[in-house]
Amino acid sequence: MALLGRNAFTVQESVNMDSFSDYNYEAAAYATDGTDPAYIEVSSTYATSANPAKKVVIYDSTETVDADDYWTIFLNGETDTQKGIVIQNSNLPFTITGLLITELKIRAADGITTSGDLIGILSFH
Repeated sequence: MALLGRNAFTVQESVNMDSFSDYNYEAAAYATDGTDPAYIEVSSTYATSANPAKKVVIYDSTETVDADDYWTIFLNGETDTQKGIVIQNSNLPFTITGLLITELKIRAADGITTSGDLIGILSFH
C-alpha cells in the first residue's frame, strides 16, 4: 500500500478521521508574543494548511509545569477576541480530535510558566 498520494487509503479510510499516515512530535518552548507581551506563546510547526492534523495531543513533556498553570488554545487562526479553549494542568494530556487542525497556538499568561517548561505536542496527520 502506498504511503502517500491517491492510493494512500481506501475510499472508506479516507473519510475516517482515525486513519493516519504520519505523526509529528515537538517539545515546544514558550516564546514572547510580539503583539501582547502579557502572554507567552507556543505554536505547532507541523499542523499547517498543507498538512492538517486530524488529532493533536498536548501534554507536559518535562513534568515540571505547576498544578495551577492554565493555557488558552486557539485553533485554525482563531484569535483571543474569538474562540479559545481554556485548560489547566490537571487536564493534561489534552486531546483534540474530530476536526482538521491547520494552525495550533497555545498561550499562557506571562509569569505562570518558567523557562524550563516545555509543552509536548503530538500531532497525527
